[in-house]
Amino acid sequence: MEGLDQRLGELERDGFLLLEGVLTPQESDHVRRRIDHARAQGWEEGLNEVGNMWFDTLLDREPESFAPLVAHPGVRPVLEGMMGPQCQLRSFRAHINPGAYLQEWHMDFYGYWHERRRLHGARLAVPPAGVNTTFYFQDNAPGEGHLKFIKDGHLSEPPHLEPMDRPRFEAWCEAQQHVVLYPKAGDCVVFLSHIPHQGAKERDDMERSNVVCHYQVTPMHEAAWFVSRPRGYLGTFPLART
Repeated sequence: MEGLDQRLGELERDGFLLLEGVLTPQESDHVRRRIDHARAQGWEEGLNEVGNMWFDTLLDREPESFAPLVAHPGVRPVLEGMMGPQCQLRSFRAHINPGAYLQEWHMDFYGYWHERRRLHGARLAVPPAGVNTTFYFQDNAPGEGHLKFIKDGHLSEPPHLEPMDRPRFEAWCEAQQHVVLYPKAGDCVVFLSHIPHQGAKERDDMERSNVVCHYQVTPMHEAAWFVSRPRGYLGTFPLART
């Protein structure tokens, strides 16, 4: 990847990185159609109150379609540069937003700051960390859909997490300065799993789907407060095989 050191610096500085055109149009169209197929088959785990339908089993059901997104060549240099062979695929989740969609402000790795505090006095322990890669399959544009991050939201602990007070946490997020991205089909947004973020559709009839690969720097114990369940250990280290 050209300018890799600069891109890694952007990720550390901003907490996120937009990689344009990671997937070819053919790759993007194929995965989009397979997610639509999964919906037609009723493979979703649910549809929540904010309009998000999610699928946790597609990597196991159709590895030929979805495994290429794990450490995809377009993002692999970033994963290697940030985590090296300790990069572990924590979970693989696809989404469809079939109607109105305004995601709650959230962090994928809610327990990031809590786990850092727990390391006090543990001489060999290393801080746990996570990185997400989110692949988009439709164009997001102003007036249609977007992804928002809290500016510098990865650098300090947000309030109202312990104990979790979601209304106050979301109100705090809404009051902060935001950075808005409009990823297009084939783009991938890489971001640190503990930065607060929010996806949305501005047009209810817009087609919108994506796939999120959650990666963690091993070791991270299974009780860490994270948005998704870990897949386990065997075969989940895509960078350790070469």
